[in-house]
Amino acid sequence: MIESEQQQKLSETIKNRPEDFVVDELPLYEPCGEGEHVYLCVRKTGITHDLMVRLIAKEFGVKPRAIGTAGRKDRNAVTTQLVSIHTPGEANREVSFSHDGLDLLWQDRHTNKLRFGHLLGNRFDIRIRDIDPIKVTTLQKRLEVISIMGLSNAFGVQRFGNDANNHLFGAALITNKFDELLFLILSGNERHHQFANEGEWKKALDAWPLGNPVQQHVLEALVCGKTSQDACKRISKTMQKLWINALQSHIFNRTLSRRQIDGTWDTLLLGDLAWQHDGGGRTFEVSEEDDLQERAKQIEISPTGPLWGPKMRMPSGDVLKAELEDLVEYGVRDELQQNDKLLAAGARRPLRVPVKNTSIGSGVDEHGGFVRVQFELPAGSYATVLIDNLLTASL
Repeated sequence: MIESEQQQKLSETIKNRPEDFVVDELPLYEPCGEGEHVYLCVRKTGITHDLMVRLIAKEFGVKPRAIGTAGRKDRNAVTTQLVSIHTPGEANREVSFSHDGLDLLWQDRHTNKLRFGHLLGNRFDIRIRDIDPIKVTTLQKRLEVISIMGLSNAFGVQRFGNDANNHLFGAALITNKFDELLFLILSGNERHHQFANEGEWKKALDAWPLGNPVQQHVLEALVCGKTSQDACKRISKTMQKLWINALQSHIFNRTLSRRQIDGTWDTLLLGDLAWQHDGGGRTFEVSEEDDLQERAKQIEISPTGPLWGPKMRMPSGDVLKAELEDLVEYGVRDELQQNDKLLAAGARRPLRVPVKNTSIGSGVDEHGGFVRVQFELPAGSYATVLIDNLLTASL
């Protein structure tokens, strides 16, 4: 099954209704009660992250950049999370607001802006639909195996866009293949795509549906006679970074998949960079003298994979050689190690993560039967990956 079909099927199974996908943040720290930043604990239901930010910014009369969050949450979910608002010089005031899809639970103050990653993890409470509730026994066994071995820390398919190909956009962009990038942006099977394929830029622009700013901006440039490179410069930096991040994520998933196939995704190899799960993300290189397999078995430490970037710490030996070989199919190597404003610095990411406080049961409500799964994951790990493992893994 291709990734886009997999994403659709999984979404239909666990995200029919926002209340079937409940997420509570596990904050890295609590607000101290004073400072220039108002901290709100809000419940978001069925609205996007960006809309939430705009609503709160409007309520406080500030620019969206004054708003801080620890991470982006799914639209089709009920999420409880912290949001910070920078309000320098403003006296303490009680905030009271409620919008459709956004409720205020409590407020406090703190000395710093809430930033991406200021998060221990997330607590999930998910109802799986379109499944016979009596299968809960089988799923419970699978959940027990995941709890013992850890969860493969793959990036979820939602990371790669609706068509599961954002990484291809990133590869074309970072290698300056602008004609290829334009082809990806403007390709499809509808009438407006056909105009673009024939080089009828004005007809394509006039026929293109509204709400597609990337396509509209590049077509406007092409109508004016700009080159493919100049047209691609019209794409927002935010979108360009999203594509390159998708490329980095796809390469990580490729490395993880290879190590799952050869049975070393949970085993430390000579030259590996080991991740300390309780060490704030610190890594260390595995040497011949190390005897670490018992710690690895307890999921205290795990092997890591690459998020390629100019400042990424490199493993050594055969581990590095294999990771470099993973880059071949993408046609990139040096490009991911250059200093580029669009390219993240690079990091190591654990190939697996611990799954804590698990619970599973079944039931029936007005919408039919379901299996209910509860668990905690570290920040940056995907609940959809765990659910996919539950539904597809063999015992």
